Amino acid sequence: MKPLKPTLSIAELQKTIGLWKSRKITDSVIPKLLNLYLGLTPYMNEGKTYPVENFYEISIALAFKNAKFLTEAVKRCGSFGIMPEKNAYGMKSFYSPLWVGKISQEELPDKFPETYPVDDIYNINNTKGSSSDEKASPEGDIPLEDNSSLKNIVTPESLAAAKEFFHLINKDSTQKAQILTPLINWFQLHEGLTRKHARENLIYLVNELLIPYFASQARFMKSNHTGRLCWLSNLLKSAHGQHLLNDAARTNREKRKQAVHEIRSNQRSNHPLNEFEWTDPESEMRFYDDEMEGTVNIPEDAPSRPSAEATWNVLSNKWV
Repeated sequence: MKPLKPTLSIAELQKTIGLWKSRKITDSVIPKLLNLYLGLTPYMNEGKTYPVENFYEISIALAFKNAKFLTEAVKRCGSFGIMPEKNAYGMKSFYSPLWVGKISQEELPDKFPETYPVDDIYNINNTKGSSSDEKASPEGDIPLEDNSSLKNIVTPESLAAAKEFFHLINKDSTQKAQILTPLINWFQLHEGLTRKHARENLIYLVNELLIPYFASQARFMKSNHTGRLCWLSNLLKSAHGQHLLNDAARTNREKRKQAVHEIRSNQRSNHPLNEFEWTDPESEMRFYDDEMEGTVNIPEDAPSRPSAEATWNVLSNKWV
């Protein structure tokens, strides 16, 4: 995917930022809008626009308070083309002129959004329970930050629906190949894992991260299976989706380290014959430590190791 205008002069950039400042866009929001203006391709559709179904993921990636705050900033700056729609955001998509082309007058907002105080709209650190939180959250919108009292709640029904959604994906060979198999491949490649461990990462990602995530979204219960598939696909391409993948990889990496540590601990505490040798509880292989050789296996029919200094001679089949 390539932009229509691959370069932007310093003068043009300064003019754009100057326009935003004149429209009371704060310094903390300008870099976020600039990212969108220059182009965040993972969040664009085939028409190189940012569609409404990606607004939530964009707001997460750019640290807007929520998707409503994102769209209000887009409207106020006046530099993006807007495809209007009668929904909570007043748009079905928006786009950068660097990617789609010159913006027609019809696609610019009639005026700045004046509904909310500027400091509330663009400050992502609003206090808990403020009146601006209530105003900025549209009906049926995705949840606010974790510290908001308006955050969506997981219900038994939504949890069951989320589990069923992933069960259907796993059951359909085409959907499984399109969504789940590439995730296994990603874990195997990026973590250097065996196929078995990569599958364990996927199971954790789905059961512990993705299912609770979707179960907590109010709009999930209102979506059909096709809409949910698009949502999942967009999520996995987003920065938040990458965070979930890394979280699953990190958690299971720690689990494997802990398992290895426990195995070694069990090995070193298992002295069924005497204190000078150990037996692996799983393989039942006997072994001892040698300063030169490291870990040395002991034949099953060998007598007990007589002392801490004794070494097994493979030629004479005796302790020396």
